[in-house]
Amino acid sequence: MLEVELKARIEDPGAVEGRVAAFARFVKKVDKSDSYWHGPGWRDRRGTRGFRVRSEGDSFVVTFKSKRLEGGFEMNQEREFEISDPAVFDEFVRRIGCEPYYRKRKVGAAYEYEGMTLEILRVEGAGTFLEIERLLATDSPAALEAAREGLKAALAKAGVPESAIEKRTYSELILGKDGVSVS
Repeated sequence: MLEVELKARIEDPGAVEGRVAAFARFVKKVDKSDSYWHGPGWRDRRGTRGFRVRSEGDSFVVTFKSKRLEGGFEMNQEREFEISDPAVFDEFVRRIGCEPYYRKRKVGAAYEYEGMTLEILRVEGAGTFLEIERLLATDSPAALEAAREGLKAALAKAGVPESAIEKRTYSELILGKDGVSVS
């Protein structure tokens, strides 16, 4: 699956959530803790050797992506699998040479609307955002354009201007433009 997503900075999360709740179906409260890792050899091939471990409730999922950014839209080919014991997985990846990179926590609420997921999120170290995403079975130009237009329409319906779209990744916002860990 291909994930097409945008994120926009919001100043008044309560107002945005009120507008979103008026047209979208509430799904759940969100509290996601992510730890990002570099795989062996990452210094030689930046951006191609990383993965994320997400904990959400009692669930632990490892994700690695092929990512590209185009005009504030992020397109990710994601591959995921669950792990049952994050401490053992942590020990395993360290043993094969992986290194922790940084952490991110997102807290907020998730909604669904016309095949899209909308999340109003406070991202520690980065700010408050409306994230909107759609999953596509194909990456055809027509499907990508339809997804982008749908995301922009939902953004407008939430009362957030396109000028609020954040073009930087969360890692750039949290760590700085150079992507060097500040911890």
